[in-house]
Amino acid sequence: MTFHEELLAQAGELVNKSQPGATQADLRRAVSAAYYALFHLLVSEATLNWKRDSSRDAFGRMFDHGLMRKASQRMADSNRSPMAGEDSEVVRKLRKVAKGFVQLQQKRHLADYDNGTRWTPFEALQEVSIAREAFAVWATIRSEDLAQEYLVSLLIRPRE
Repeated sequence: MTFHEELLAQAGELVNKSQPGATQADLRRAVSAAYYALFHLLVSEATLNWKRDSSRDAFGRMFDHGLMRKASQRMADSNRSPMAGEDSEVVRKLRKVAKGFVQLQQKRHLADYDNGTRWTPFEALQEVSIAREAFAVWATIRSEDLAQEYLVSLLIRPRE
């Protein structure tokens, strides 16, 4: 099992473990783990394109959460990226992954830093479900050129 798969499994276990007597620690960690699962999935997919196995871990450390959020927001925004000529189903699926990334990052910030927010098991489960769906959708488009271009966009700061 890969690290990102382990994180996704952990998120599910934390949500399921806490159902009857939900602790905020379990629910918050579930949301955080769901985000990091998707983050590490995308980083892992991008680093697989790096030719040298011995450099992949160092390459993976170059990814920045803020740049990834901005790239995902651009991808998710149908007004900013119409993507003329692309397969509309691939575009739809890729936008689902990108939207999931943006939402999970926002919710992870709440879960990790906003002690005034109380999480319910249902809310935490919704976030874990978004990560699971993003994993499933990604598996269907990962080899598409547009998906590979998205991975590159996660690392490169666009020229203004």
